Amino acid sequence: VRRVCLPPSVDTPSKSRAMSSATRALHPLSPNRVGPNPVLAACRARRVPAAARRTARCQAATGDDGSKPARVRIFTGGSKEQLFGAKQNMLGCLEREDDTGVEAAISELAGMSPTQAPARSPLLLGKWRLVWSKQAESANYFQKAFGKMAKRNFQIIKSEGALENLVQYGPLTVSARAPIKTVSEVRTEVRIATVDIALFGARVKTIKTEPKPGREAGWVEQLYLDDDMRISAGSKGSVFVHVKDEGGGGGG
Repeated sequence: VRRVCLPPSVDTPSKSRAMSSATRALHPLSPNRVGPNPVLAACRARRVPAAARRTARCQAATGDDGSKPARVRIFTGGSKEQLFGAKQNMLGCLEREDDTGVEAAISELAGMSPTQAPARSPLLLGKWRLVWSKQAESANYFQKAFGKMAKRNFQIIKSEGALENLVQYGPLTVSARAPIKTVSEVRTEVRIATVDIALFGARVKTIKTEPKPGREAGWVEQLYLDDDMRISAGSKGSVFVHVKDEGGGGGG
């Protein structure tokens, strides 16, 4: 039996979060965590004990102060029904802007990914919209600054081994391009090569980056992947939740 938190039926004011039609804009980040990232550690375990899953569902079923219980539906059945319930739990926590619930949902979904070898899967290709992230202290300035401000934050993964992080903030567009290399069933190496800055559609500056001697390439691990949702963790400890953009494209 699975108890799954569903989003409230009453619309709430927009607070800079967007998730396709399900959520509104990117949630503000919380970059002040000290010490190891417990979400990444839990995700890497690739398996969440039943007791922990029950705790996660109980946490997600109420507000942070326990005073505003959300509507709950009971799911029974096999693995497909359980996965559906876990995704509904994630959507509900995103809608309610419950960071604690989102982290618990990430840990649960990371042990339920339906895609084998996600880093090699064609499902990874295309245009993805960032809907939630927790940035590590050591994350680069680009991630921290635009992750907080921009409502239109995309990652485009192409079949020819290229990736583009695209951020649109009013008239400003910042595009970071990188060659990528799949190095395991779950991990992809990423090296940012160029950063283009444009105003009102006209490029005003291009920054080329060179790898520093002795420094290894950054990487991203796919913790969960299906047709429309992706959860990943970066080499510096940041965690990301993306959904497939309705506009599509970018798969090259």
